[in-house]
Amino acid sequence: MKFIELISIALATTSVYAQSFCSSASHSGQSVKETSNKVGSIGGVGYELWADSGNNSATFYSDGSFSCSFNNAKDYLCRSGLSFDSTKTHSQIGHIYADFKLVKQNIRNVDYSYVGIYGWTRNPLVEFYVVDNWLSQYRPGDWVGNKKHGDFTIDGAKYTVYENTRYGPSIDGNTQFKQYFSIRQQARDCGTIDITAHFQQWEKLGMTMGKMHEAKVLGEAGSNGSGTSGTADFPYAKVYIGNGNGNTNTNTNNNNNNNNNNNNNQWGNNPWGNNQWGNNQWGNTGNTNTNTNTGNGKFELLKDYAKDFRIGVAANTMRFNNQAYNEALKAFNYMVAENGCKLSGIQQRQGNYDFSDCDNHYKKAKELGMAFRGHALIWHAYMPSWFENANASTLKNAIVEHVTKVLQHYEGKIDTWDVVNEAIDDSSNGNGWKMRNSFLYQKVPNFVDLAFETARKVSPNTKLFYNDYNTEGIYGKTESVFQFVKDMKSRGIPIDGVGIQYHVSVDSQPQYNKIDDLISRYCGLGLEVHITELDVKCGSQCSSSNVESKQATVFTNALKACLNNSCCTGYLVWGVGDSDSWLGANEKGLLFNSNYQPKSQYTAVLNVLKETKPKATTTTKTSQPTTSAGKCSSKITSQGYKCCASNCDVVYVDNDGNWGVENDEWCGCGTEANVCVGPKGYKCCKTTSQVYEVDSDGKWGIENNDWCFIKN
Repeated sequence: MKFIELISIALATTSVYAQSFCSSASHSGQSVKETSNKVGSIGGVGYELWADSGNNSATFYSDGSFSCSFNNAKDYLCRSGLSFDSTKTHSQIGHIYADFKLVKQNIRNVDYSYVGIYGWTRNPLVEFYVVDNWLSQYRPGDWVGNKKHGDFTIDGAKYTVYENTRYGPSIDGNTQFKQYFSIRQQARDCGTIDITAHFQQWEKLGMTMGKMHEAKVLGEAGSNGSGTSGTADFPYAKVYIGNGNGNTNTNTNNNNNNNNNNNNNQWGNNPWGNNQWGNNQWGNTGNTNTNTNTGNGKFELLKDYAKDFRIGVAANTMRFNNQAYNEALKAFNYMVAENGCKLSGIQQRQGNYDFSDCDNHYKKAKELGMAFRGHALIWHAYMPSWFENANASTLKNAIVEHVTKVLQHYEGKIDTWDVVNEAIDDSSNGNGWKMRNSFLYQKVPNFVDLAFETARKVSPNTKLFYNDYNTEGIYGKTESVFQFVKDMKSRGIPIDGVGIQYHVSVDSQPQYNKIDDLISRYCGLGLEVHITELDVKCGSQCSSSNVESKQATVFTNALKACLNNSCCTGYLVWGVGDSDSWLGANEKGLLFNSNYQPKSQYTAVLNVLKETKPKATTTTKTSQPTTSAGKCSSKITSQGYKCCASNCDVVYVDNDGNWGVENDEWCGCGTEANVCVGPKGYKCCKTTSQVYEVDSDGKWGIENNDWCFIKN
């Protein structure tokens, strides 16, 4: 009883203290008004103003309070608090608290926002957030972190904890670092944040904290449109080491003079190279749509409108040190290595398997929450001399060994591989087909069958694709490849899908009805289809004023045809920026320009995704359906979709409600439909069985850019 009384007294004391500054706080002390990006200090309190556009200002006071005013800003932040010298951990410094009071005024057009605590540690390098409020309509959701640890009571309130691993700009330059988040379930305008309590909870979850660099009260807002406007006033803001009732202990560890900050702001011209995380924070909006930037511009991400459809790109590790390139990669949810996973990249010397480049591609994809596509196990071109010059017996054994070793290495990581690439001769026309007269065919005439049969034996759950070019409905080879694949199926060769490369030009482009019909015919064979290497040359029309519009039509026709057929589950562009393309930058064949800025072709593809709800994928689900007959959200039915007729397995959740799939069509699930929940609050995987990580809890996959649990 005495212990309970003691707690009651302590809570009452804290409540009285909070009530005092929540009801009567006002700015006091000296002040400085900043109207451009600036890092500074006043009265021993560090501060920063940063915005990427608009007419903005912030006033900082020596008591730690501040006021943020933004007008037509795409992204805006201001913060005030303590800086440290990165020599002591939070436990060595003492218990860290923050008091804040937020007053919102005339807030308009805010798509994402974070109000709370922001900071960094070193060794390990960690960027952390405690989000207690937001200026946007929506609470920051699951998109903030690749790994969701679950909901926890911290300092008397429910918070959801997330974790990310990122590579990009940081306080120590471009490098890999961790991100930790605690997001309050119920926003509050005023109160005391026990920062150390969050640190302690994170550490219980294995989220290691380093030596403190800073901890500040943060106000940030961003817009996906013309800009956000309003005022976020903090008449009381104080970060301190003490006992949680405003009493500050002596602290000799602070380093708030910013003596080393000679630039306009903390990490150069602005916090993240050009702006924070590109153009806004993680590129995410409050309604779960994500924006990012590549230098000076901002754009919506294709993956945010793709749902479970795989929208992808060919990548190359030689460009992974380019920040703008990495930001552009975030637009996609699917990656393929341009060259790094081919035989020439893995086994340049016989029997010496070097997976480093392919592994690094895969790791980058995993870091960005992307699925990864394997390309290609067997191809006649660019082969090492030992392979090309081998006799028939040695070559046959080498094919079997290479397929075996590679698939074993990536078992459970890569769910789809191009097993054989470009085996049909370009002169093939119509129902007949002619094998390419390569060294492979000359020495091992059945090399295609051999590669596929070996792959199925080694990795029964991997999807096995045949991939080829000039198969888009323009040339006679299109029908030849179709008949070749049909013959493979009829003979029982284990093929699961076809890759249509789609290297085309505005001068010679597929007609929509032909590519749509072709994909439909592959569906009829029971095969999946991926558009695998799409680029569009400007050809003879490069100087035309409307060439981008013509290229956009080619990109969108391919996507529309794919989305119109349930067996077409992937759409990949062969490179990020024009300067990366094997075509050469002058052909302007990709979705981004050479500076990794999205072009009008990108916008056209984005609009198709917005307008067309992708067909459900054919991947087998792993959880059991639950009954939800005839009831679902009106937001779903108002879009023309039906409620699921009888059984409903929730495969996607958004602001419209719960989505299921029946007869390869999206349908609405009732609110009573059960959603399988795995460890730590994560949903069970619905449409994937690909294992990305294994820990003490079990196997983990990725769906909708979030971790999911794979049931045994």
